[in-house]
Amino acid sequence: MSLFSSICYLKLEQRGAFDKGITMTDDAGTKEGGRDASILFQGVRIFDGKSEKLKDNMNLLVVGDRIEIMSHHAIKTPEGTTIIDGRGRVLTPGFIDAHFHCMFYRTISETISTTPWVAGIWAKEALELALMRGFTTIRDCGGADGSIAWAVDHGYIKGPRLFPSGMAISQTGGHGDFRPPYASHPYFGCFRDGPHSIKGLSVIANGPDEVREAARENLKNGATQIKLMASGGVVSQYDPLHVVEYTPEEVRAAVSAAANWGTYVTAHAYNPASVRMLMENGVKVIEHGHLLDEETIRLASEKGVIICTQIVNYWALDKFGDEEGLTAENIRKNRQALEGFDGIIPLLKKYRIKTGFGTDLVGPVHRFQNKEFTLRAEYFTPVEILRQATSESAEIIRMCGPLNCYGMFGEVKEGYLADLLLIDGEPLADISILENPEKCLQVIMKDGKIYKNISGR
Repeated sequence: MSLFSSICYLKLEQRGAFDKGITMTDDAGTKEGGRDASILFQGVRIFDGKSEKLKDNMNLLVVGDRIEIMSHHAIKTPEGTTIIDGRGRVLTPGFIDAHFHCMFYRTISETISTTPWVAGIWAKEALELALMRGFTTIRDCGGADGSIAWAVDHGYIKGPRLFPSGMAISQTGGHGDFRPPYASHPYFGCFRDGPHSIKGLSVIANGPDEVREAARENLKNGATQIKLMASGGVVSQYDPLHVVEYTPEEVRAAVSAAANWGTYVTAHAYNPASVRMLMENGVKVIEHGHLLDEETIRLASEKGVIICTQIVNYWALDKFGDEEGLTAENIRKNRQALEGFDGIIPLLKKYRIKTGFGTDLVGPVHRFQNKEFTLRAEYFTPVEILRQATSESAEIIRMCGPLNCYGMFGEVKEGYLADLLLIDGEPLADISILENPEKCLQVIMKDGKIYKNISGR
């Protein structure tokens, strides 16, 4: 049985069970006396992940890891139920970050020069802080593999559930080629030993056979989707944003490998030529897309392709590029991508393209994860942003089909996983309050377990 199959088996058989040693702010949600513990939220206003308006005067019962009952009426509860008085506060689904990099918690140069042990410690911190910002699910778009998801599932990391992509797959000189300038290439010597991995964060693969091999290796190691680097990038050293990376044959090799596992390919790309080539060869999700024209976005709409775009990473690099170790060329490319955001958002709205909610932060600027809510408010309404950060991102992530071993999440709905946030304030009126999760997030629950509870203050 593969590692990922083992994870799924354990999740299905022992969902919600944690190994010894985990400490939470509240033991509610654990098994007691042979039954699932229960938690009742009383007197809350619910944003269910989709509706335009809050559902007022609601009660909600969590049993084990699931939402059992939602009702305007009083709910009969089992003996020993923990009761949380909502006092009219807003209850939402846990947030979802559909483009996260837990293995890049420090700068790229620091990350590729350290040991796997230290990188793992940094990843643990990145995930635990993300959970305390209200993110109960993340899709890691390059770097994390099934072992990190396993550590979360078994309580060694108190973080969001993780859908990993494994190593980002890059061509030579592409967005995932993190080698120093003029470093020798492993293929050009006397010995050749398959695709070249850079610290397990990315892999250099050229030609359909190597791309297919890299995709299969990722899937073997627990990836739930495959990530291709398919155009120039901001923080990479060798490729302007206009560069098209990979050929149709190479893209189809990755798409075929993913489809054989019932999942999909997501691809980093900015420019129209790259994105059209990707969509025509089976890629289902485009990451970024800041330089796209109307013709390409119309084609995405016709094909049902998602464009998962972000803004906070570009905003942060524009302000803190020196802290991140960016070169003058990196900063120029970042400004080019940042300025493109204004152009694509009206087109994404016009053609009703799903975007989800992602941040793509790398290095110390991870601390600005919740700034994405505020920055989006220039382009979207608060309810649109909350949908993106909950039900819409959940739909994107669940495109991995049978590789989703967790079930349904992303909405406040009976039978769904109990990922819940109790918010002090009015996020549908002022989404910027979410920039201060320490204050506004009164309760953070994932899988029916409470990781933060200051609701009684």
